[in-house]
Amino acid sequence: MGFFRQNAKINVVYKNGVKDRVSPALLGTLINSKQVDQFERSSGWVMVGIDAVRGTGEASFSGSERRSC
Repeated sequence: MGFFRQNAKINVVYKNGVKDRVSPALLGTLINSKQVDQFERSSGWVMVGIDAVRGTGEASFSGSERRSC
């Protein structure tokens, strides 16, 4: 029941070493703009640029499109 908390914040460490708590929506922006060095997941701390981060890779699928619109 507490899984989808409305005011959930994520612990982050910026490139300059400052620690903060940010919303999940802001985290993606901070990662894309390369302002965040680390952030905390439920499984532990993630090092941006070293550990896998969702949505930062290139699409690697080269087959034909099978979905119909």
